[in-house]
This record gives sequence, structure tokens and C-alpha cells, in this order.
Amino acid sequence: MKNYYEILEVNKKASKEVIEKAYKVLVKKYHPDLYSGQKKNYAEEKIKEINEAYSVLTDEFMKEQYDAELEKQEQAELYKKYNQKQNDNTIQKETKAHKSRTKQEKRSRRF
Repeated sequence: MKNYYEILEVNKKASKEVIEKAYKVLVKKYHPDLYSGQKKNYAEEKIKEINEAYSVLTDEFMKEQYDAELEKQEQAELYKKYNQKQNDNTIQKETKAHKSRTKQEKRSRRF
């Protein structure tokens, strides 16, 4: 999912006026007529993203839906990171326990 706030380079709590100002600045910056060749293609794609982000974030209903979906995605990512950290900790503990058992086995073989 694209992060429209990042595309428009604004904070999630930005007002409609701030979003509009950021939109105008970015449209001037990435206007395709200012570029040629590969850069023009990049600018055209960037303008499409900017327009899409602007249209969603300036429509109250669409913005509400988008924010809810973005929140779900962020929560899912946090949950995934938490689970990964838990798994990493478990693996570390198991590795330490295995090393400890291996050391004890080596010591017991000496005698």
C-alpha cells in the first residue's frame, strides 16, 4: 500500500491547507515539461502518484477509509516485527542452551 503522506511529504496530521500547499509545490517540482528523456518518464509517474495521493487525502470520506487501512497495515507490521523478535529471542535461547549442552558433553567425555 502506498503511503500518500510520504508521497506528499506531509505529516499524517496535516491540515487540508498544508496538503494542498505540498501538492502545489510537488507538482511544480515534478512537472514533466521541465524534464526530458528518462527523467521525463520518472516525472510523469511521480505526478500520477502525487495526483492520486492528493485526490485521496483531500476527500474526507476517502481519507477516512485510507487512514483506517493504513493504521491496519501499520499494526500488522508492528505485530510481525514483534513476532519476529520473539522468534529471534527463542532461537538465541535455544542456541545458547545447545552450546551449553555441547560444552557439558565435551567436559564429561574428558573424564
